[in-house]
Amino acid sequence: MGGDLDAERIQVEAIGEPGSRRFRLLSIVNGQTYAVWMEKQQVQALGLALEQMLERLPAAGPVLADNPGLTEFDRETRKQFRVGRMELGYDDTEDRIVVVAHDLNSQDDADAAFACRMTREQARDLSAEAAAVVAAGRPRCTMCGEPMDPEGHVCPQQNGHFRHDLEIVDEEGE
Repeated sequence: MGGDLDAERIQVEAIGEPGSRRFRLLSIVNGQTYAVWMEKQQVQALGLALEQMLERLPAAGPVLADNPGLTEFDRETRKQFRVGRMELGYDDTEDRIVVVAHDLNSQDDADAAFACRMTREQARDLSAEAAAVVAAGRPRCTMCGEPMDPEGHVCPQQNGHFRHDLEIVDEEGE
C-alpha cells in the first residue's frame, strides 16, 4: 500500500435523535470524502477492535507530525455506501492501522469500496469517538438492558410486555 491511502481526517458520527439515529464513518483520503454508513453495533465493534489492536501493537516508533490544518468533510459526497463487512490490518512498514470496508450491496465482495490507513493517534481518537457516539444513545433499562424511550419503556422484567388498561379490565370483570 502506498501513502495515497492515508486518512487526512477520520471520524464517526451519529445523525438524528436517539432511537432513530444513523451512523457513519467519515474519512478524507486524497482530498476525497468517503461516507461509510454503519449500524450502531458495527460502530461499537470497530471502536473495540481498534482499541484491542492498539494494545497488541509493538512499541511505537517515532511519532510523525500531524497535518496542522483540518480539512472539512464534504458531507454531500457521492462516495457513500452501506457497509457489509469491515477488516482491520496493520502496515508495519509505515506503522499504520488499515481499515477496509466492503459495500453491502456489491456483487463482488473481493473489491473494497473503501480503504484507508491511519496513525495510532487517529485510531485512538476514532476508538474513543466510537465509544462516545454509541454511549450517547438512549439510556438502558437497569432491569432488562433494553433501550428506553423518553415516553416510557415496556420492561419484560416488570411484566411490562403485558399492558392492560385497568379501567377496561375492571369493566370486563363486572
